[in-house]
Amino acid sequence: MIQLSGEHYIGEGDIRVCYEHSLDKSLCIKIPRPETTRAYTEKELQYFKKLSKRNKAKFNYPFYSDFHYEVETNYGLGQVFDLVRDETNGHISKTLEFYLTNDSPISDEQLETALDELRSEMITHRVFTRDLRARNICCKIKKDAAIELIIIDGIGHRDFFPFADWFNYFSKKKIDRTFTKWHFNSLEEQRKFLEK
Repeated sequence: MIQLSGEHYIGEGDIRVCYEHSLDKSLCIKIPRPETTRAYTEKELQYFKKLSKRNKAKFNYPFYSDFHYEVETNYGLGQVFDLVRDETNGHISKTLEFYLTNDSPISDEQLETALDELRSEMITHRVFTRDLRARNICCKIKKDAAIELIIIDGIGHRDFFPFADWFNYFSKKKIDRTFTKWHFNSLEEQRKFLEK
């Protein structure tokens, strides 16, 4: 059993509370809230199982935080994922929402380029998200000061007939709709959305 405490706390969303893995700083453990059903977790894990069969060596960069395994903790059963850290200092990477709502050393041009790259990778590899909020995307700062946007939550979809999983035309349409739904067609649009 993995022992967690307040010192490992990272943050929380509507579904889970996230902690740094106490034995491996490259990983985090997400503990579902009591009201989160096992069915919700199982559906997400099934999607990651599907992704695990793909050749990730073809990915240009890790544009989503990958699932590894489930583990028992003193806070209950948790799911272990990659923990995104900046290469410049080893600190846990901050979210895109943080950089969009605070004074930022990252230029809008860099963020727009990174968003274009994220969209392209999602389309190329047919990886979808139910919840593309800025708080669910981390900005990983690289050693050369470049950034990578990495989705840390909300991976998957609920399509009964998953045509987007099989056909490029439908995958591009679906991802374009997702970016529009979550106000990512421009940074100006996203900032206005975050102000609401």
